[in-house]
Amino acid sequence: MSTQISRQITAEANDPGAPNHLEWPAARLSEIDEDAVRLLVHTFYGRIRDDDLLGPVFRQALEGRWDMHLEKMVAFWSSIVLGAKRYRGNVTQAHQPFGHLSGEHFSRWLALFFDTLDKLFEPQAAFAFAEPAIRIAESLQLNLFGWEYTLPPAQRALLDSIKQRRPARPHQ
Repeated sequence: MSTQISRQITAEANDPGAPNHLEWPAARLSEIDEDAVRLLVHTFYGRIRDDDLLGPVFRQALEGRWDMHLEKMVAFWSSIVLGAKRYRGNVTQAHQPFGHLSGEHFSRWLALFFDTLDKLFEPQAAFAFAEPAIRIAESLQLNLFGWEYTLPPAQRALLDSIKQRRPARPHQ
């Protein structure tokens, strides 16, 4: 990964007033390390800030706390994909105040996340993030909206398409 690209993305993501003029890396990453996780988190949340549906929700929730949130998300995803064990928190509890959201919000979050993964990572590396994101999104929605909740058709189609594109794994 280019250090220059990483610095540019980090600077843009840390400036809430900056428009997101993101330059994607010339080549997608095939390896995941701490820098790759940081690149994903800062790139993705830079896109979230600019999103018409999600931007207002995140800006209201994170006003004055973006830097802290980004570092927490780097620790979260590093713990999941790298086994770093740095994240301390309860994902379900952290999202309880957002029961007013809808499946449309989750669908948009997933669409932006998967699109960011696709632009930054080779498929095998992307799936290290995508599979947990799918499980977390489904679990959060069930916890927020109740066990009778059915995922919106567009979200179900997105999740099914991601699962179908899963790279082949060697048999164990």
